[in-house]
Amino acid sequence: MNGTHDTSETTTADEGDELDPKAAATLLEQTKRQAQRQFELNPPLLTLVRAAVILVGYGAVWWSVRGQHPYEGPSLAALAVIYTAVIVVLVITAAVFTRATTGVSGQSRRQRGAYGVAFGTAWIAVSVFQGALYHDGASHAIVYGVFPAAGQLLVLGAAAAAMAAAREDWRTLGLAIAVVALGTGSAFAGPAAVWGIIAVGGCVIGIGYAAVQVWLPRA
Repeated sequence: MNGTHDTSETTTADEGDELDPKAAATLLEQTKRQAQRQFELNPPLLTLVRAAVILVGYGAVWWSVRGQHPYEGPSLAALAVIYTAVIVVLVITAAVFTRATTGVSGQSRRQRGAYGVAFGTAWIAVSVFQGALYHDGASHAIVYGVFPAAGQLLVLGAAAAAMAAAREDWRTLGLAIAVVALGTGSAFAGPAAVWGIIAVGGCVIGIGYAAVQVWLPRA
């Protein structure tokens, strides 16, 4: 009798736990966060990879231009490092995007495609404008130093901030504002030091953003 009674109580307790609204809500929230991280187009690990790329790429350029008087610009080896790093990030990002958007169609997919076109256009525009500066006789310190180092951050960061604000994505908006602030402030350091400041500052921002991604859900 006692065994039967205990078994009955255990079963009832288990059923009570399964039907507990508070526990069910907690489980639902945990499942939701796990799903968001699984299908996140910009997961924390990818953010850390990008932070490392910024440190290595910009750091390599800074190493090649430190102490230049007059300033001439990055070496071919440094440019090879930074462009290789960018290509690696693009490949990894494309793979993550493909995995996260498998089976996704309609307005959401078209919207992401439009964002890609917008950012691609902004990135190309900065490079073309750099050529215009050289054509107009700007110094090497501007054409091969301050502008390419800080200009990308200013233009792409501002574009990201506008898109994040339109979607009320406050987490990404904070990141974009930090990037714009880094680009603006580092430009005062001069054509050589600007690369080093962005290398360290960009890496720190990336690590901080990855931490925010892990601990805070997307608002």
